[in-house]
Amino acid sequence: MGQLCLGCMKENLGEKVCPFCGFDRESEQLAPFLPLGTKLQQDNYLVGRKIENDAEGARYIGYSETMRSPVIVREFMPAGICGRAKGKTNVVIRGGFEARYKELNDKFLSNYRTIARLRELSAVAPIFDIFTENGVSYTIEEYYDSIPFTEFVERRGGSIDWNTARPLFMPLVAALSSLHNAGIGHYAVSPENIVVTASGKLRLTGFAIDDIRRSGTNFEPELMDGCAAVEQYTEGAVLSEATDIYGFTATLFYALTGRLPENSCDRKPDGKLPIPTAVFKRLPSHVVTALAGGLQVTPQKRISTFEEMRTQLSAAPTVKAMRNEANRTAVQNEVAHKYTPKKSSISGGAWAALSILLCILILLVTAIIWMQQNPGQNPFNFGIATESSEEESIVSQPEDPNMIYIPNLAGKDFNELVARQNAESDYIVIKANEETFSDKYPEGIIVEQSPKSGVKAEKGVKVVVTVSKGLASRELPAVAGQTVENAVRALNEQGFIASPGSYLPSDTVEQGKVIGYENYNAGEMAPYGAKIMLNISAGKESAS
Repeated sequence: MGQLCLGCMKENLGEKVCPFCGFDRESEQLAPFLPLGTKLQQDNYLVGRKIENDAEGARYIGYSETMRSPVIVREFMPAGICGRAKGKTNVVIRGGFEARYKELNDKFLSNYRTIARLRELSAVAPIFDIFTENGVSYTIEEYYDSIPFTEFVERRGGSIDWNTARPLFMPLVAALSSLHNAGIGHYAVSPENIVVTASGKLRLTGFAIDDIRRSGTNFEPELMDGCAAVEQYTEGAVLSEATDIYGFTATLFYALTGRLPENSCDRKPDGKLPIPTAVFKRLPSHVVTALAGGLQVTPQKRISTFEEMRTQLSAAPTVKAMRNEANRTAVQNEVAHKYTPKKSSISGGAWAALSILLCILILLVTAIIWMQQNPGQNPFNFGIATESSEEESIVSQPEDPNMIYIPNLAGKDFNELVARQNAESDYIVIKANEETFSDKYPEGIIVEQSPKSGVKAEKGVKVVVTVSKGLASRELPAVAGQTVENAVRALNEQGFIASPGSYLPSDTVEQGKVIGYENYNAGEMAPYGAKIMLNISAGKESAS
């Protein structure tokens, strides 16, 4: 392999100035950041240029020797508490702050260990490794090509329409919901902390401990103007899921209108927020309602959960709205009838016919009411199915066009169902807070639901589903002889957190490839989410 550029981790044939990114290899990385070319975790990770830094630490572009690919190295080094001398790698903790550093470091590690377990979230970069070295903690994240979300919006004329925004933002809603269900708040959701990947998906960046996302801590708060909720500016206030709802909604508002809301502290408590007329006219009413609910200044009045936000953004026309429309039509007909010339009086025969029709109508209404009170039974025995089959979502529709039979969702892929949800969907699928292990259903497949299948309900009903996490213990595949990159990916896909471990001499396995597991054998069962260390071949042991 040729010489790597420490600015982009591409092979640049030793050029002084990289032809790909323009980085000068004679550049110096100033303290307190890691010197260029630093190696971490038994020389597995090469550290390059600093990408960004904040009060929590720094992010560097890096390179994994075992995976043979660029990575992102995140270093936890809170400002004002940690320091590093020029040219050194070890970090010094400020005197008297040892206990405080340990508290913050424990938060950092806890957050990222939880995020690492949520690898199925497409809107969050996978975590490959978490370790401690040089007196501080590090995470290794996936590196991916992307552009800032602000640039993405600018390229499209300064704003995007709802049809473009919806498939971009709904996976982000699902990710934030899962993060909060796992106890992780972001508290800096904003256009600056979102990128668009080469595959056209949004990724959330800028994770940090909550101490730098609110007032009243040791740190100068780093808040996103226009996206930070009012409680983040108030010392001692509690941050919650509603706090991230505000930032998410402000970001969606920016995408749809091309501008951010006014700073939350400067907005009036009534929460009114002007939307350009041209934008307002082209937005569906339920999206306008969701924007208004998510940008309420007072936390108690704001949409409180991302499941509620997803429901609002996916809202189907409600039965009430349909009835209101029917009532309005009836009133219009009455008004029209008022100005229609009167016809001659009705004959006796016509009255008799009307009486018969009225009796039939009363019988039908009585039967419908009886059926609503006795679901699954039919007084006329017309053979209406009360439970759907595995092959079809709905076997039979109730007579009332505003009612549906709940379909059987068990065995269906949750993400595929959510992707198909739209404003015209008959029902809304909501994921329960807790997933469950299952011997029957693979990971991501729906195990059970509420309401049960076959129950009659109004269109737009919320169906809460429990999703499988797969088997509680999984068999470890044979990885001997594989590249580290392939082995790590295969294990991560099985629900494990895999990372390179020790380098050992081997006469049979090629240098740089996997010998086997550090604490397991291939074919053994290991718990879901377990950290699996791999032994890597250092090549044949040299003769003494």
